[in-house]
Amino acid sequence: MAETFTVAEALQRQSVSCTAVGSPLYGALLAGLLDDYRHGGLTSELLDGVTDQPVHDALPLRYLATGHLLALSGQAAGLAAHYPSCGGHWAGNRRVVDDFLDTVADHRDEFVAGVRRNVQTNEVGRAPVLASGFALLGARHGLPFDQLEIGSSAGLLSRWDHFGYETGTTRGGDANAAVQFAPEWWAGGAPDLGQLQPVQRRRACDISPIDVTTEAGRQTMLSFVWPDQLTRVERLRAALAVAEHVPMNVDRADAAEWLTAQLAAGPAPGATTVLFHSIVWQYLPRPTKDGVRAALAAAGESAGDTNPLCWLRMEPETLEQAALRLTTWPGGSEEKLAEVGYHGADINWL
Repeated sequence: MAETFTVAEALQRQSVSCTAVGSPLYGALLAGLLDDYRHGGLTSELLDGVTDQPVHDALPLRYLATGHLLALSGQAAGLAAHYPSCGGHWAGNRRVVDDFLDTVADHRDEFVAGVRRNVQTNEVGRAPVLASGFALLGARHGLPFDQLEIGSSAGLLSRWDHFGYETGTTRGGDANAAVQFAPEWWAGGAPDLGQLQPVQRRRACDISPIDVTTEAGRQTMLSFVWPDQLTRVERLRAALAVAEHVPMNVDRADAAEWLTAQLAAGPAPGATTVLFHSIVWQYLPRPTKDGVRAALAAAGESAGDTNPLCWLRMEPETLEQAALRLTTWPGGSEEKLAEVGYHGADINWL
């Protein structure tokens, strides 16, 4: 049976997490919002009753992202003054809590809608560990990739091959891309990125995709990044620029229904068919998870040496790190390839 948490516990856990992984602004802001919640303030009015799984559904991050979006779009100048992502500066005090709550009071309808919006990060920093997995597949099978991504959000990670990678010993991807990853991303070993194969087809779906050809879509993506983590903000902006030159559609669909349809004819001939995702599995309902597994198993029945099917996923392993795992058909054997931080850094290649 899954653990259940209260909204207060969700706020407290997220505050600790933000502080631990490099966002002291959000750590302090959430601590203040927790105090407001416990005193029956606006935070209580907005968050109570939204979901019975506030940790699982990342309710505090939805709350924060709504405020960030208003700051990014110029509708919350007082809050923007604290956010480096908006050109502001946080002085380390609790004034940010008051200005956040003032923003909630002024834009209540936007917050009512925002806390019901799924978290959409599409964290670009996860590309190096995914590219590492693709490099291994390239070395093993020597075939171009026919790739599918579920939980794709805006499809930024589906464009992973248009970013550049340097492990210190090998290079891969686009050396001239606006998004580049240097050797420090790999903390322990790395595969030969020279084995990466071309992507011959890219397909993706999300239950609530974001259109980054629009300014509203780009700002929505940015709103889910923590505003005092400017390196992540700038990396995302660079990835959005890449997306302008690599158009693709992200289908609005349930992952299981979509994947079943996409794999109905089996793995593509003459290619390595790869389903991949990152920090998505925990958000899928049980029937969808079962449907994804069933679609892969069915398609795996017709996989062979010239049309292998692979399931590559970076998903949570512990509170501190995620794991990159791979299942390959024919055979359906599973491997753990790497351990990695949630935002993609400190890859320990196994």
